[in-house]
Amino acid sequence: MRKQLLSVFLPLLVFVLVAAAETPGTGTTGTGRAALEKVNVTRSTDGLNVEFTARGAVTPKLSTLDSPARLVLDLPNTVAATAQGHISVGSDNVKGVRIGMDGQNPPTTRVVVDLVRACQYDLASAGDNRFVLKLHDKTNTPATAAANVAPAPVKVPAQVSASKPAAETAPPASANQVANNFVVVEPTYTPKDANAQPVRAAEAASKFVERPETNLLPTASAAMQQSNPNAIQPAVNLAAEQKVQMASKSATNGPKYTGEPISVNLKDVDLKDFFRLIHEISGLNVVLDPNVKGTLTIVLDDVPWDQALDIVLKNNDLARQLEGNVLRIATVDTLKKEADDRREQQAAEALAVDKVTVTRFLSYAHSKDVVMTVKKFLSQRGDVISDDRTNAVIISDIPSVMPGLDRLLTQLDRKTQEVEIEARVVAATRGFARDIGTQLGFGFGNSATSLTGVPAVGTSPVGTFGLTPLYPVVGSSAPSPTTLAQIPLFSNLGSTSPTSGITLLNASKYVQIDAILSMAESRGLLKILSRPRVVTQNNIQAVVKQGTRVPIVTQAQLGGPPTVSYVDAFLRLTVVPQITSEGTIFLNVDVENTTPDFSRTVQGNPTLVTQQATTQVLVTDGGTVVIGGVIQAQNSINVTQVPLLGNIPYLGNLFKHTQVSTQNQELIFFITPRVIQT
Repeated sequence: MRKQLLSVFLPLLVFVLVAAAETPGTGTTGTGRAALEKVNVTRSTDGLNVEFTARGAVTPKLSTLDSPARLVLDLPNTVAATAQGHISVGSDNVKGVRIGMDGQNPPTTRVVVDLVRACQYDLASAGDNRFVLKLHDKTNTPATAAANVAPAPVKVPAQVSASKPAAETAPPASANQVANNFVVVEPTYTPKDANAQPVRAAEAASKFVERPETNLLPTASAAMQQSNPNAIQPAVNLAAEQKVQMASKSATNGPKYTGEPISVNLKDVDLKDFFRLIHEISGLNVVLDPNVKGTLTIVLDDVPWDQALDIVLKNNDLARQLEGNVLRIATVDTLKKEADDRREQQAAEALAVDKVTVTRFLSYAHSKDVVMTVKKFLSQRGDVISDDRTNAVIISDIPSVMPGLDRLLTQLDRKTQEVEIEARVVAATRGFARDIGTQLGFGFGNSATSLTGVPAVGTSPVGTFGLTPLYPVVGSSAPSPTTLAQIPLFSNLGSTSPTSGITLLNASKYVQIDAILSMAESRGLLKILSRPRVVTQNNIQAVVKQGTRVPIVTQAQLGGPPTVSYVDAFLRLTVVPQITSEGTIFLNVDVENTTPDFSRTVQGNPTLVTQQATTQVLVTDGGTVVIGGVIQAQNSINVTQVPLLGNIPYLGNLFKHTQVSTQNQELIFFITPRVIQT
């Protein structure tokens, strides 16, 4: 505690002692230190000028910082002898100017110029214990190379005592060296109250933060490599890993913290002082639980103050509660105990209060459907029943539960969107059949020899009258001229159901040839188009079916009569639509096409041919999806021929019977859902 009080009052004590020890007739203090008396901001033709008035010899050290852009002017061995802590500008690329002192021995005064963006600058002496920092915001302003890199230190003439020479010129300090010597809180917080004075960030930091004895901020890796090229590089590239984490976090969840960025460098600081610093930065009223205790060591650069607060809370097993503009900080165990106490209190109040009974009438939802949902939100003493006749729910519970149940019923009893489902069913059947057959009969005969077909094969349907040589039967009489002589066939491979044919008959005294060519061909095309349309509610099943009921006869058993049952042979379409939040429609589709096949029967009952498709598909509102596409093709070729002779090229066709049959069946469903605005 003594160290904390010393850190608070040390800057003020140093200033009082220095002012009291000033030597009359000189411009320096009794200890040889310079003093910054006044800082003015004036406007010039090409930007702004920050004018400094000092007593004694000062050696300014000017450096730049970014994120956000700033110019930092350090005055070593100089005290701040001015009451100015902050100068608001708000124009010409300059937000404001802040003045602070680190409170060390010897002291160093720092002046921070907050910029909107980086600009050109130069530092020059103005004479009479004054020097000027010129800020050029215009792009066409000429600037020297020294103005863009690092300004040369300026030595301001002063009245120096004979025993103490002026301070020697020192090289400019780097950004890392500047940051290591101060606790910088960026940017300055302005209270919401317009009448309140802005908080000086450097002053707030110096009040609550003790300067660390060791350098906690690491230097840049590039500076390390320049100073020591043989230095061992770390195994893990923390900067690259941090960039990857920040990119992934921003791509997924977006920015989580929105507080103004701050830079702090603390060592062994009491937690209570840190929360006082949060109060100064955020403007929130901070209340600490008595159990909050401990010390804090932390180094942060350009971190949102709310993120820094969460990091400190997490490291110290603390939690926060924000109510309005009051931030309460307590231990996790304290908040957990308070939550348990609140639950026990609520349970006790629920057991003590009288129950009330209310009736809520529903318009769109069914009362019996919402009972199970409402029961999940009742207290231990609550009960709910449904009345189907009036479509109402009767709730009996404690009064504190009723507002939540009313909001729940309002959300459940909502008008359900409807979906119109239009289905176009296309069933096409194509058939083709070709039947080509030949019949050949020949005969040769004289009184001693005859050659002809076999009567068992068949008899030629054509013949001649009174042809004697074909029947050289001894002792037989010659046929009369009116008798038709039909010879046995050599090959009987005629068409089954001929629709066309041609016959060739050649007969002489000893020879007769009968050649018959029969042919048949048929083509067929059957198209069935159905356009059923149905309207259903969201997540409610819709069924469309069309077909016949086929009777199935069951044989009599145990002497009883035969029974008849009916089986559905339908074209059935079952759809369950679900409207998504993006306006698309998710369909659960089940398509079935069942047809009876009377060509194949079992005990006189036809078999059933079934085609079915079940799928889930996402369709845009008014879009069309094709389901099914079931294509069934049957191709058959049946060849009957005379052995050996049927294999002869071309000529073998006279000894063949060829049957070709082709049948194609295609079933396609076109489904178009549309959301109906009711």
